[in-house]
Amino acid sequence: MILLCAVLAVCLGLCLWFARGLPDFRQNLLLNLAPELLTTVITLLIIQPFLTRLEEERVREHLRLDYPAFCDKVAQTSDIVEVLDTFSYLLSGRSADRFAEAVRSAVGRGATVRIMLLDPDSLAAQQRSHELSADVRHEVMRNLRDLRHLEAQLPSERRGQLQVRVYGAAPSIQLYRSGERMMVSFYPVDRFSGEGQQLEVRVTTPLGSFVSERFAELWSSGRSINELLTRHVQVLEEGAGQVPGEPMRLDYVLHGGGLYVCDQRVVVALARRREHPVRVRLDGRTDQVFELEMIGESEGGLLQLLSAAYSEKYGTDADVFVRLKPVHHGIIGAVSGDLASSDGAEVGSDGG
Repeated sequence: MILLCAVLAVCLGLCLWFARGLPDFRQNLLLNLAPELLTTVITLLIIQPFLTRLEEERVREHLRLDYPAFCDKVAQTSDIVEVLDTFSYLLSGRSADRFAEAVRSAVGRGATVRIMLLDPDSLAAQQRSHELSADVRHEVMRNLRDLRHLEAQLPSERRGQLQVRVYGAAPSIQLYRSGERMMVSFYPVDRFSGEGQQLEVRVTTPLGSFVSERFAELWSSGRSINELLTRHVQVLEEGAGQVPGEPMRLDYVLHGGGLYVCDQRVVVALARRREHPVRVRLDGRTDQVFELEMIGESEGGLLQLLSAAYSEKYGTDADVFVRLKPVHHGIIGAVSGDLASSDGAEVGSDGG
């Protein structure tokens, strides 16, 4: 471009040099330059910004979602990154390392990264598994484990900028947003959404505003990754009043409407109070009181099921589990119903 401008400048200089001897050279030069200058000003100040705005508002079509290109955009973002999907190979596939590096770069720039995936315990996940002939629950859990690992790699003061939630509604829209532009797609029945046609739009367009509002609705009604992967438990102290102790976040699995936790701290609590029952309060609710009971070797079949469910959920092995037995018989049905409805069946469920 510099060379081209230099050649044009030389040509212009030569033209003016040879034309300087013509009659009324100065008047003719000003007469010709004035409209050209006016046209240039109008083009730069009015027409060009208008055309640029039209280009930005235009909907661009892409044959599929380009994960590497999206990672490059994320790495340059300093405001908002949003992902809405059932599960994503961006988080756990071949582009996972590149995306993790892009997130670290965006977070370092001050960006907030919000990721929403389909609740693996929801009926919508089972339905999507049938549509894709794939285990959606398994893929979502793999995404969540990788996101927890990515969060642990961030500086402690920056971890709040990576926010992950799950939603239980039927999936309808896929969103990959970086800054003011987003990639939007609608879920096909027989293939993954990333392999379908993508629409690239700005947030300010009608479609962009609609998708952003949908994301905000799902975000407000979703549950966090901590709520999905852990339960809030407090051990009740002995004596009158049953004063709750320090809250603990425990890994858990569900089976047959029952809740089973896996944590060394509850095992220690059982060992210390071997002669007396150990009771806990679940999720801070006074009507959710349970008694801890160690799963023994006599229940070997149950242990195998729980171990398999734990490994599928957390990606690690475990062989020690504690059952939470409801204390009041009058609320056994209600407690079991709450557990099943809020978290879904994890062991022996169809499609996850």
